[in-house]
Amino acid sequence: MSQTQWIRVLGISSALACATSEADSVSLPPLALGNASFMDGVAGPGALFELPVQYYRSNSAYDSHGHARPGRQQVHSTTVLPHLAYFSNKTLLGANYGAEVLLPLVNLDIDIDQGPKGRRTRQGDMIVSPFLLQWAPVSFFGRPYWQRLNFVFSLPTGSYNKDSSLNTGSNVWVFNPHYVFTWELTDRLEVSGRFNYAWTSRNNDPASVLHANSIQPGEAFHSNLSVSYALAEKWRVGVAGYQLNQISDDRIDGHRQRDSREQVTGIGPGVMYQQGKQTFFANLYFESGAENRAQGTQLTLRYLHGF
Repeated sequence: MSQTQWIRVLGISSALACATSEADSVSLPPLALGNASFMDGVAGPGALFELPVQYYRSNSAYDSHGHARPGRQQVHSTTVLPHLAYFSNKTLLGANYGAEVLLPLVNLDIDIDQGPKGRRTRQGDMIVSPFLLQWAPVSFFGRPYWQRLNFVFSLPTGSYNKDSSLNTGSNVWVFNPHYVFTWELTDRLEVSGRFNYAWTSRNNDPASVLHANSIQPGEAFHSNLSVSYALAEKWRVGVAGYQLNQISDDRIDGHRQRDSREQVTGIGPGVMYQQGKQTFFANLYFESGAENRAQGTQLTLRYLHGF
């Protein structure tokens, strides 16, 4: 089989498919790796505007056994992800209900040996949640416990062309629900988590180099976890991380692809500053344990304004 090398960017961190077999030719769609941080479960009625900017840099890619692929494997991406959300004052099942929408804009800079090279800035896939539930805090071992349930969909609205080796859209539908919590262990110390499941539809117009009628990435679990400590009323510092584990094989024309599952872990320091209704976050993640994808560093900067 001749080599095929092509990239499909992820909205949060780039996934690298640098293939010598068909199993390497399908990659997971955009997933929210590192797009959550301290006090993640805390929210209330009203509207918010959030503007995350994410920088991802990788010069290495790994195969299904965690071995680095030879040659130049440079993937640089910058993603701007405007986010609008609203929670009603009314309740359902004891929770305030609401909706949200995110529309990513992605810049890619790729240089792969015997593969794609170039730069492109295009729209990514729109992310919407028509229904989310935010509960008021309850007491858990005597301390406030916040929680939220979100039903998230990614729509195939991003830039996609089957004859292009660089795409910022995935040409698939993604159902990506998640559960979020924040537990205030003390007046200064908190722990937050976000647990996600991702199911992806078939792409019936896959990359032409595959000579296939359809491809479908496998199902995946991914999570974000963080711990922070309040140094002062406005400042928090801590550690945040994410983990991705693909739990089922990719498919090409309905056939399972052996050794196709992706995984990666990222962890690093973070800081949070809050002034009135405005909050700033900065998190730096160092990735490790990658399989069937790129491994690098990610810097996430977020500005949030509540109304």
